Amino acid sequence: MLTSMTGMASMSGASGPYDWSMELRSVNNKGLDIRTRVPEWLTGFDQIARKTISSQVARGSLQFSLKISHGIEQGQRQIDLDRLEQILSNAAVLAERAATKGVSVAPLSLSDIAAQNGFVNVEANEAAQQDVIQVMSGYLPELLAQFQTTRKAEGAALHRVLTDSLMQTEKLITQAQDTLAGRAENFEDNFRAVLARLKQDVDPERLAQEMAILAVKSDVTEEIDRLQAHVAAAQLLLSSELPSGRKFDFLMQEFNREANTLCSKSGSAALTAIGLEMKVLIDQMREQVQNVE
Repeated sequence: MLTSMTGMASMSGASGPYDWSMELRSVNNKGLDIRTRVPEWLTGFDQIARKTISSQVARGSLQFSLKISHGIEQGQRQIDLDRLEQILSNAAVLAERAATKGVSVAPLSLSDIAAQNGFVNVEANEAAQQDVIQVMSGYLPELLAQFQTTRKAEGAALHRVLTDSLMQTEKLITQAQDTLAGRAENFEDNFRAVLARLKQDVDPERLAQEMAILAVKSDVTEEIDRLQAHVAAAQLLLSSELPSGRKFDFLMQEFNREANTLCSKSGSAALTAIGLEMKVLIDQMREQVQNVE
């Protein structure tokens, strides 16, 4: 069964003295890209989250976020003296330059200093940090399980769409085969009609040679055989338990290449129409495949 690269899961709760909420969401991507947003004071938890996610997800652009309200994080704040000195020096230079231009500058407020990171939170003790990390790490598997459930549900929908598209492709391939039966006779009739309009006679042996050359150039047997092989390969990928999005994407390129060749070599309106319909179907499948993990 296929797995989609699009999914979302969220959890929230209260554990001891803190409230928390975490969320994991993803969209399609060529590779695996995991971005995390966690409180800075939970040192190392972002790496734990990345490792847990990457153990079960192969592709996608993922965003994990954790918000936590805790006494440790909301503790008292203290002044960063080095940063404060830099802020005040910059303010003095600004006021001096402004005065030369006849412009007055309002004095700095505490909110101005805070906005310039002039205060820092009191660091939580290491034991408390580890307790929080351990609790949050325990919830990660449950969040990931919910996340995978949403991705597999959408993957099931993709599976149904692609299965139906492959069945339609098989029908078009059969129709293309049916049009090949009378193509040689049609080529000769059309060629003779052209010669008649031009009022030219052609030696029967020369006509046979021209017909043979035209038959070789317009032979689409190999294209049809490869299209059938591609359908079989796609059906195998649909039944695979492994991530198959990249293989599917490459296979769609091969489908499109054979359909293009089929149209260019068709030599008949009926076969061209079948080839064009096949190309539309392949483009639709390609769009769906972009979301397969």
